[in-house]
Amino acid sequence: MSGPFGLKLSILLAFLLCTTLPAQAQDQVDDFAFYKKYGHTSKVWDESVQQGFAAYDQQNCDQALTHLKQAVAGQCQDALVYFKLAVCSEVAGSPYTALQYYQLAEEKLNQMQVLHRYQKDIYEAYGRALFQGKKFDEAFNYLTKAAAVGTPSFGLYYMVGFLHAKKNDPKAALEFFEKSLAQDTSKAPPQLLGMIYREVAKSYLQNKVYDRAEELVNKALALNASDGEAQQMKNQLATLRQQQSMVQMIQNIEVNRSGEKTGVGPVSKPPPPAAAQLPPLEGAKDPTPPLGGTSSAPPPAPPPAGGGTTGSPGTLQPLPPLPK
Repeated sequence: MSGPFGLKLSILLAFLLCTTLPAQAQDQVDDFAFYKKYGHTSKVWDESVQQGFAAYDQQNCDQALTHLKQAVAGQCQDALVYFKLAVCSEVAGSPYTALQYYQLAEEKLNQMQVLHRYQKDIYEAYGRALFQGKKFDEAFNYLTKAAAVGTPSFGLYYMVGFLHAKKNDPKAALEFFEKSLAQDTSKAPPQLLGMIYREVAKSYLQNKVYDRAEELVNKALALNASDGEAQQMKNQLATLRQQQSMVQMIQNIEVNRSGEKTGVGPVSKPPPPAAAQLPPLEGAKDPTPPLGGTSSAPPPAPPPAGGGTTGSPGTLQPLPPLPK
């Protein structure tokens, strides 16, 4: 991930915190009823807890902090109280105070004998606070647990992908980035969503997955046409496309030339027949017939009786004596 992007994580975290706060007052009834039945109750602080829970569910963190801190000052040590204090401390921009409250909330939640949804929510919430405090190794442990047992969400998967990228594990990072973008992003601010499209595209570009990178860059620019970094990436991808086309064209030419050289070779001629297989010249005899064969020429005639000679075609005759 790029350096400038790290400075904009506050936008993502602010969005995640808004989605963490409950949207319905019914949660307050459930949580306060749970507190009264299983929590660390006392007449000294019960009213402060009830007022703090009500303010929390109305997304009024200033009032929630005021009432819940009064309960803690009275020695209340309840898991739900600590958890809500931690979330509202994040919203108030006090990440280190939030970490202290999350640590207390985790200890108390682990001691509870009855299940409450915060026992799962603590992984993502605590991990997010650690992430915001740039304690990335600790955040990784909590957020990966949250991804395994918590509620799937756009922000959760994105943070896990971000941490995998920091650990130089691009395959796992891209897996979680894709999971993130597969979640409901309808409530994400366009600026945030466009930024995330751009950053995920950057990861694909680094891994030479150009088609997916180009797709995401176009989505980023559709949400924010003035994003200079996304536009620069689009130009870079266009240049890479041109280079790929040229390389492919050169390879095709080389293949064609190679085919021209090797595809049409010289015509091979059959070897000449063996000398013994050649027919004899006209008028000549073959004194050495082929091996195992017989000569086709007749044997020579025996000389005539009386020493005379007889002529035969093809045989030289002695000249007659000259007259005296």
